[in-house]
Amino acid sequence: MFLRKLVGVIAVAAIVVTIPPVILLSNLYFLVTPAFLRLEYGKPGFPESPGFTSEERLRQAEATLTYLRSWQGVDALQQLEHKGTPLYNVREVIHLADVKWVVSWAFVVHAIALVIFLLAFIYVLWRADLRAYLPVAIFWGCLALVVPLLGMGAFAYINFDLFFVTFHQLFFTGDSWLFPGSDSLIRLFPLPFWTDAATIWIVFAAGEAVLAAAAAYLWPGWKHGR
Repeated sequence: MFLRKLVGVIAVAAIVVTIPPVILLSNLYFLVTPAFLRLEYGKPGFPESPGFTSEERLRQAEATLTYLRSWQGVDALQQLEHKGTPLYNVREVIHLADVKWVVSWAFVVHAIALVIFLLAFIYVLWRADLRAYLPVAIFWGCLALVVPLLGMGAFAYINFDLFFVTFHQLFFTGDSWLFPGSDSLIRLFPLPFWTDAATIWIVFAAGEAVLAAAAAYLWPGWKHGR
C-alpha cells in the first residue's frame, strides 16, 4: 500500500516537473528550422547581409542550421566557403560548436522530459484514485512555466541587450560569443533575428502553457473547491 501511494505521488509530481521543459523546449524545434529562417529573411525591413545575396545568405544559414541539428562535426562548418574563403573564422566555428552542444542537450532534456511526462500521465490516468489529481498537476506545471516566462518576457522587453548578454553569460564561457559586425555569423544572424526568436519562443511557450492551464482548470473532474 505504501509503495503504491509513493509511486502515485512521484507520478503526479513528475507531471508538474516535466511540463515546463516539455512546453518550453518543444518550441525550440521550430526556431532551428529553414522555415523560421525564411520567415525572418522575408520580413519587410529585415537587415541585409553585406556581401551576401539573398540566395547565398539563405543557403549558408540553412547549412549552419543543418550542422546544429545533425551529427555533423565542425569540419562541416570549416568546409563552408564564401567567395573562395572560409565562411567562418576559428572563433566563429568554436562558438557554433558550443551552440550545438547547448542545443543538443536541450533536445536530450526535452526527449527525456517528454517520455517521463507521457509515462506519468498514462499511469495517473490509469489509476482511478489518482485521476482527479491530473488536471491539478497540469495546472500547477503550466503555472510553474508561465510565471518565470512572464518575468523573462518583461526583462527582454525592457532591456533586450541586457537579456541577450545575460543569456549568453549563463551558457557560454567568457566573451566567446562576442563578434564584430563584419563576421559572417553576425551578417547571417543579425540582432533582429535573435530578438524575434526570443519573442516568439517566449510568447508561444507562455500561450501554450496558459491554454493548457485553462483547459486543466475547466476539466470536469476538478471541482476547484466549489
